[in-house]
Amino acid sequence: MAYLYLLLSSACSLTIAHLLKLTEVKELRTLNTLTVNYLVAAIFAFSVGLSQKAGGEVLSQSSFLIVFCIIVGAFFIGNFVVYGKSVHTNGVGITIAAMRLSLLIPVVISVFLYAEYLGILKIVGILLVFGAMGMLIPKKNSVKIGSISASWLLVITFVLSGFADASLKIYEEEFRTSLNELTFMGMVFAGAFIIGFVLCLLRSKPLIRKKELLLGAAIGIPNLYSSIFLIYALGGIDGSIAYPIVNILNVLGGTFLGLLVWNDQVSYKQWGGIAAAIIAILLLI
Repeated sequence: MAYLYLLLSSACSLTIAHLLKLTEVKELRTLNTLTVNYLVAAIFAFSVGLSQKAGGEVLSQSSFLIVFCIIVGAFFIGNFVVYGKSVHTNGVGITIAAMRLSLLIPVVISVFLYAEYLGILKIVGILLVFGAMGMLIPKKNSVKIGSISASWLLVITFVLSGFADASLKIYEEEFRTSLNELTFMGMVFAGAFIIGFVLCLLRSKPLIRKKELLLGAAIGIPNLYSSIFLIYALGGIDGSIAYPIVNILNVLGGTFLGLLVWNDQVSYKQWGGIAAAIIAILLLI
């Protein structure tokens, strides 16, 4: 059953990538769409998390936890905005590969903050990450989103996604005994919604268009359940097995989704980068 949950988690992640690509193709405002997504995801996370009564005492938590969740929420929504732009310009598979390589950041943070052992295989994996990123980044300096080159979108996605994943490691170490996973994710999603809502208010009207509302709600459910299914899978198999499988499924699924549905162009060099990314993921876990 755990392997089915991994497949469902990956399917949710690929659905998010597809819908974000659709957001850009239909020229909808990514930030506004994602703001709705985080509202829907927060409501579902709180509904399920608080009903479990497994350490969901949100009101008793420190102000530090609340600030931490808001900061993590900023990483989440910022990452998804850049991720959506990169999916549109660089392609689905390449962007997902860059995002999954961000496992490097929580690994390094775990070593420095929690004194985890860094073996020879992980060192090789770290070196391979840099090689994979070098092969994945396209020569698209002439293609820009605002003032940012399309190539830099992959780097920004890598960094923001890495810090978002690292925040989950900090939660595991510092807060898990007093707050269950879904309630924590609800607080993070709520923080992301507040940040997005404030930014939307500062921009030109209308606040939310109908298509943005519908597409944002559609993204919210798989956004939440990609995490829920992964949590369910971790209840049946070790993380050392679950994380490589789900990340490799995401990289391979994203590559074929981009090729078959969106006609993404992948160079031979980038195919090498995708292969290197898969090997690096296996070594880093």
